[in-house]
Amino acid sequence: MTARYQPEQFTDSGWPTGTPEKKASFVNALIRFIDAGYPEHQFTQALYEGLHNHGYFGFIAHYNRHGFYDEKFSTPARQQEFLTDLTWACEREYDSDRHDLWGDVKTYLADHFHNAPTTLFDHLFQEQP
Repeated sequence: MTARYQPEQFTDSGWPTGTPEKKASFVNALIRFIDAGYPEHQFTQALYEGLHNHGYFGFIAHYNRHGFYDEKFSTPARQQEFLTDLTWACEREYDSDRHDLWGDVKTYLADHFHNAPTTLFDHLFQEQP
């Protein structure tokens, strides 16, 4: 699978967790995770760390990766709330030159969500039996 985003599209944050390679890997993994419908086996430690710590998205840790997954992804309503919160966090810092706060990551994610086909998020709005 070819990665959608490449390291050369990102700027080093100045921290070991914010290298262009790590930022590109995070963005690609997060998009794959969302596109696949939030499968628990794809919610890696790197995604967890990026969402609650390194990426400055405003999410709290919920004790550990499993607690975060349960709180954010265990139901369609929680998935919808997560995506709404993530989109807001990305749009809030759109085109920010604060690469130390992952402004470049947020710009690419906001663009991706804005340009995504509406069917990408249909599973969030379907009624559950």
